[in-house]
Amino acid sequence: MRHMKLIISISIFLLLSGSAMAQAKLSLEPRAGYGTFRMEAMKEYQQTLSYASDVNAQAVNSFNPHYHFGLGVVYALSERIHTGVFGELGETGGRVHYEDYSGELRHDLRVKYKSVGILVSSQFPIGATRFGFVTGLEASVILSKLHAEEYTRLYERTDENEKQYNATGFGIKPYAGLLCRIGNIPVQLTTGYMASASGPFHTSGNPNFKLDRNSKNDKLEPGWSGLRLNLSISVPIIKYKKQ
Repeated sequence: MRHMKLIISISIFLLLSGSAMAQAKLSLEPRAGYGTFRMEAMKEYQQTLSYASDVNAQAVNSFNPHYHFGLGVVYALSERIHTGVFGELGETGGRVHYEDYSGELRHDLRVKYKSVGILVSSQFPIGATRFGFVTGLEASVILSKLHAEEYTRLYERTDENEKQYNATGFGIKPYAGLLCRIGNIPVQLTTGYMASASGPFHTSGNPNFKLDRNSKNDKLEPGWSGLRLNLSISVPIIKYKKQ
């Protein structure tokens, strides 16, 4: 929520000051969005944890949609064609849980990602209005981290165990949406589909130790593929020279 409040505050400031800004050749683009994740391997891993427990533990939270945040540096090759680089981070999580009068079992799985990539986009104005269409493509390297926490309680006896695992992958996201100039500030609302692939999770410093997701020794990997909704704002750094 702190990230969201910061994005909103920056957005309001930029919109209020937008009338004094000209079209930019180089700009910063803060972004915030909402994404769905397939995470099929992670959900299978939850089932494995459930089956391995001696009690009827159930997945009570299974990698729900979540917010993500990022920042881009974008260069205008022309009024319509833009390219740039960006960074983004996000997370989701799941929980397997059981509790009765005698004790409690809980497996918390938090999956985070940091990505860096390149983008190219095209803008098509709608007549002489302040609105336009935008289409684009992003390609990124995705660095994932799994934080696994196990908590057990049997009457008065408790035990906690935490482990972290890393994975490296990549993603491609085509997207399309609408652009609106509020003052001279371009604001984009886009939707797209992230197609991702990743190597398996492994322990830090030991890539040969890979985490299994089932009894067949199939490896556990993150699955960031899914729909994305993004809101971004362009902040001028270098403006076009007046002719």
